[in-house]
Amino acid sequence: MSAAAPSTVIRAARSDALALLCAALAAASFISMDGVIKLLSPRFDALQLSFFRFAGGSVFAIALWLYKRSPLPDRSAWRLHIVRSALLLCSLLAYFFALTQLPLVQAVTISYLAPIFVAVLAIPVLKERPAGSIWIALAAGLSGVLISVLPEMRANLSGAPDTHLLGMVSAAAAAVSFAGVMLLARRQSGIDSIWTILLVQSVLPLLLLAVPALWRWQPTRTSDIALILLTGGLGTLGLLCLTYAFTRLEASRVAPLEYSGLVWATLLGYLLFGELPTPTTLASAALIVSGCLLLLRR
Repeated sequence: MSAAAPSTVIRAARSDALALLCAALAAASFISMDGVIKLLSPRFDALQLSFFRFAGGSVFAIALWLYKRSPLPDRSAWRLHIVRSALLLCSLLAYFFALTQLPLVQAVTISYLAPIFVAVLAIPVLKERPAGSIWIALAAGLSGVLISVLPEMRANLSGAPDTHLLGMVSAAAAAVSFAGVMLLARRQSGIDSIWTILLVQSVLPLLLLAVPALWRWQPTRTSDIALILLTGGLGTLGLLCLTYAFTRLEASRVAPLEYSGLVWATLLGYLLFGELPTPTTLASAALIVSGCLLLLRR
């Protein structure tokens, strides 16, 4: 073996570790963004909240693109960008509606069905062959999701409000849409620059939302501007970290780290909304974190 081989292995390991760290940071950023959105949710509907998200994100995306001056997509690449932007828009609309109906931790927990869909769909779509340890990590995460959701499902069967059930269905629909977003992120990673992807998926959904959002517009306060920009900044940071992770690793390796956001959701739910974690929530978090640790050990 040549002397350069060990250093090559070390560099590859460091690159993988950085990508996994970025995936974990993306999860924390998205959950923090969810917390800010939930602060705004008592006064705005999901349509206007989604408009705020993309408006704030466009400020950062345009600034970064002007700084980097990355080329715009060529004609053949626009179809994937349009599909990804539409899926992202559908995902956020459904998820932000769920945030208006559910506790933060519950909405986040149901949304973690997305990595399950990613790992499964990556086989036919991206031709990936996940290792056995990844399936174990996903199984642990899915078990954690089920533990958290089952008590609420029993409550709905015993006569909980329909709006609560609708919120759960919306969170699940958001998970399906976001799985498509993550798969397309992996597929586009070798086509366009990360700055171009960020620009298009921020500005294009904003343009699609402009007319519907203005039609149902609710007045905003001056203090809302800071929260809208914070939402955009956190969402931008999350998308940059997630896109970087997908350009370095297989989708099935990145997906389970999304589960680490449940810890942040529990913490923010308590600090911002006084939502105390239940024993089932703690058991769910333990399973999800164990799955993430198994992935990191690999």
